[in-house]
Amino acid sequence: MKRIVLIFVIAVLVFPPVSGTSSAVDGGKVLLDLGNGRTFWYPAEGNTYGSAAEMCALQYGIDADVSGSVVIDGITSSAAGAHWSFYIWDGKWVYRPDLSSSSPYSGGTFALAFYPDGIFPAVTPDEPFAWTQFGGSSSAMGESYSGGPEEPALPVEWYKTYTTGYIDSGIVAAGDLLYHTTGGAFGVGGIDKDPWVYCINRYDGSEVWKFHGVYGTGYEVTTPLIVDSMLIVTSTSGNVYLFDRFTGEVLDTVSIPFEPPMDPSGDILWDGRVFVTGGTTPVYDSGAVFFGSADGKVYSYAVSEESGFRQIWTYDPSVGKGCFYYHAPTVAGIDGKRILFIGNYDGFVHALDVSTGKAVWVRQVVDLSADNIPQPGTPGSAASISVSPKGDILLVGCTDGGMGSITGFLLGLDPKTGTSLTADGKEWRIDVLATSPAVSYDGFYTYVSQSAAGASSLENADGTSEAVSAAIYKFDWSGKVIWHTRTYQLMKAPLTLASGVIYSMDYSAGGFWPTGGGLTAVSADDGHEIWRVLLAPYSADSYCMVQPTVIDGRVYVGNDYGAMYCLSGNAGPSSEGTDIVALQTVGFAHWSWVMIALISVIAAALLIRYY
Repeated sequence: MKRIVLIFVIAVLVFPPVSGTSSAVDGGKVLLDLGNGRTFWYPAEGNTYGSAAEMCALQYGIDADVSGSVVIDGITSSAAGAHWSFYIWDGKWVYRPDLSSSSPYSGGTFALAFYPDGIFPAVTPDEPFAWTQFGGSSSAMGESYSGGPEEPALPVEWYKTYTTGYIDSGIVAAGDLLYHTTGGAFGVGGIDKDPWVYCINRYDGSEVWKFHGVYGTGYEVTTPLIVDSMLIVTSTSGNVYLFDRFTGEVLDTVSIPFEPPMDPSGDILWDGRVFVTGGTTPVYDSGAVFFGSADGKVYSYAVSEESGFRQIWTYDPSVGKGCFYYHAPTVAGIDGKRILFIGNYDGFVHALDVSTGKAVWVRQVVDLSADNIPQPGTPGSAASISVSPKGDILLVGCTDGGMGSITGFLLGLDPKTGTSLTADGKEWRIDVLATSPAVSYDGFYTYVSQSAAGASSLENADGTSEAVSAAIYKFDWSGKVIWHTRTYQLMKAPLTLASGVIYSMDYSAGGFWPTGGGLTAVSADDGHEIWRVLLAPYSADSYCMVQPTVIDGRVYVGNDYGAMYCLSGNAGPSSEGTDIVALQTVGFAHWSWVMIALISVIAAALLIRYY
C-alpha cells in the first residue's frame, strides 16, 4: 500500500506525483497536525505544497511513496467532518481550501492538519509547542515534543497558590496560556468549597480569567481539553462547559445525566464502584470530543464556537456496563480504523468505532471480587490504557480500584480483538502496580511498586531477573525490563517523556523531603538521575497526583496544597518567609495519607504471608 509511515508516529501521508522540480523552494516550515494533540514541525522544501511536505518527511527518515490522497491511519475524513486541509500562516492560521498537494509553493510557513472546517491548529510558529489534553494526545503517549530545563533553577520561576482547593486536574497549555481546575477546599464554606477553572499566563503566573463552577461532589480531577480557541471542561456536577479559552466566556453547556440501570428496589445493577461524577476527562480526535460518563455511557460531540456542542453519538453498552470515572479514553489507529478504548470500574474494556460509536469488542480484564481488600466484593478497575506506536499491543493497567491500591497488573491485549497476547509462550502480563505509562517506539516507562501476591521479581531483557523495587522502569514491548532507576518512595502521577528525559512527581508531600515533594528528571536512555528538586512553598499535606506538563524549557505541576509551580532555568523570588495558609488543616491526618498508611500495613501483611 502506498504510504508515508512516521517511524514513531504510525501516521500516514500520501502526496500526488510531483513534476517540474528542477529547483526546490527553501524558506519556510510545515506543521503536520494530526488533529489529536500530536504536532510535528519540519523544514519546507519543494515547488508544490505536496513536495514541500514530502521532502521534509524524507529528510526525517520517513519511507515515502506517492499517491493522490492523504490518509491518517486509513481515514481520509471522519463522521465529525474532519479532513486534511492546508492552512497558511499570515500572523494567524488562514484556512485555504483552494490549495491542494499540487498547488505551487513559493515559500512561507504552512500547515497540513486534520480538522473540520472552522477549526484551526492551536500551535503557531511563535509558540510551536502545546499540551492540549491529558497525556499530550488522544493516544495517551505521555510524550511532549518539547523539553524541560537542563539545569533547573531554584526558587521556582513562579508559583501560585489558591484558597479554592486541590489542583488534581492535569495542566494543559497552548500559546502563552495555561489552564487547570481546582476542586474545592476541604471543610470550608462559601465559594472556596466550589470548583473553579483558571486560565493563567504560563510565563509569569498572572491570572487571565477564572470561572466559578457549580458544586458537584466536592472534588474535581478531570483534565481540561484545548481545541483551537476553545476549552472543554467536564465536572462532577454533570455539566460539560465549552469556553472561549482566551476570554473565559461560556459558549455552551451540556448536562450529562446520571441514569445507571437499577433494579426495582433502586440498587444499581453492576458490581463495581460507583462515582456520581459526570463526565470523564475528555479527548479530541477525528474532529470530535469523546468522554465516558459516571453512569456507564460514552459520548461523542462535535464542537465549534458558533454552534457549541453537537452530539454525534452515545454508546450505552448492553454488556460490561459499569462506572466510567476520571480516566480519559484512548484513541488509536487500528487496522485502518480509529478505535476508542475506555475502561470502567467493573473491570471491562470497551473498544468502539470512533465514527459510529458501535462496539468492536468488550472484555472484562480484571475480576478481583473474591479477594479485593481495599474495595470488598468489587471487580476492580481497568484504569490506564495505552497503545504501542506500532498499534499491535494494547497495554491495560488494572487495579483493585482502591484509592490506595495494593493489587494490580499490566496486561497486553490484541487491540483488534481484545484477546490476551503471549510473550515467550506465557500470557503478556506484568504483576506489579504501575502508573499510567509514557510510551515510545522501543518500550514504555512507568513507576512500579510491588503488588500484593504479585511478582516478587521481574525478568530483564538480558535474561536475568531481580527483585521488584519501587522505582521508575523502562520495559520493552515484550514486557522485559530494560532498566530501572534507584528507589523512590511513592509516585501516583503519570510520567512524561520529553526530549529523552522522563519527568516524575512524588505523591507524598514536601514536608517529607527528601522522600516527598520532589520533581525528578531521569534519563530515558539508562534511567540515571539527571536532577531532583524540592518544589516550594509546600505544606504538610501537599500531595500530588498531577502529571508534569513539559513545554519549551519549563515544567508545570500542581498539588493538593492548591499550589501551581513553574520550574525552569530561571530562578524566581524566594518563597522563604511566605505566609502559607494551608488549605487543609488536618495535617498528618489528611485522608489520603491515612489511607496509604493503612493500605501499606495490609500490603506488608500479605507480602509476609505469600513470600
